[in-house]
Amino acid sequence: MKNKKDFNKWRAEKLGYVYFSRLSDLIINEPNFKEPLFDYLIDIGENQKQTGRFFGVEVEPYSNNKHKLDDVLNKEYKNITFPALLVMFDNKIDHGYYTWIKRPVKDGQLIFDTTKNGIEELNDDSLNKIVNEVKDWYSLQYVAQVE
Repeated sequence: MKNKKDFNKWRAEKLGYVYFSRLSDLIINEPNFKEPLFDYLIDIGENQKQTGRFFGVEVEPYSNNKHKLDDVLNKEYKNITFPALLVMFDNKIDHGYYTWIKRPVKDGQLIFDTTKNGIEELNDDSLNKIVNEVKDWYSLQYVAQVE
């Protein structure tokens, strides 16, 4: 018998899909293997075509349980070479929050960010901010390769 996914996790993943599909440039890929590290790999496309500028998204139900957040952030994320987010949804009110797992920074580096202090509201403004930060990071990667 197949293991059933926890309802709150399933619902949070569906809400994540709805939130990220608000931006038409985002191409949402759901890994189709058994134990993926991320729920979504999202490509920041151009004209509905993939560009390779992707970021990982792990989706979880929102919980005030600090140990649960620690468990999620202590997965094998340290060696990830691209930006990644933890997105959480309060299934009672459909409200989203996010924090960076691998934060892209202005100097082209990625910071493994497990401070948990930076949990922010997920909304249209923050979605645009996330996409712009990831785009800026990739533009610095391309410049570094050319030099």
